[in-house]
Amino acid sequence: MPNWPADLPFFSARSGYQLSGPTGHILRYKPDVGPPQRRLRTSAARRPFSGKIGYLTVAQLAQFEEFYRTALGNGVLSFSATDPVTGKPHTYCFAGEYKITPNKLGVSVAAELEILP
Repeated sequence: MPNWPADLPFFSARSGYQLSGPTGHILRYKPDVGPPQRRLRTSAARRPFSGKIGYLTVAQLAQFEEFYRTALGNGVLSFSATDPVTGKPHTYCFAGEYKITPNKLGVSVAAELEILP
């Protein structure tokens, strides 16, 4: 599994970090008779994570996009990185597209990720 490049900043706590509780681990259904039921689908739930890299140079953006395209197979594969708040290592994957926004110093990159169990 690839590691997040050491010379690229990760999605930081100061720039839009948001971590949600586990998702997709509860199965809900309504039987023919009686109240709706819930049960545990899995004990290994993903955790949605959104973040932003506040500043990248054009060269760093090219490195980020190369990492995404080649090491992650256009975002299909997961990668290891350190949580910017807790400092603990996690396995992440991209949950969708990333967005690049120009700013005064270069660009910023925002993305929705998932922390895998």
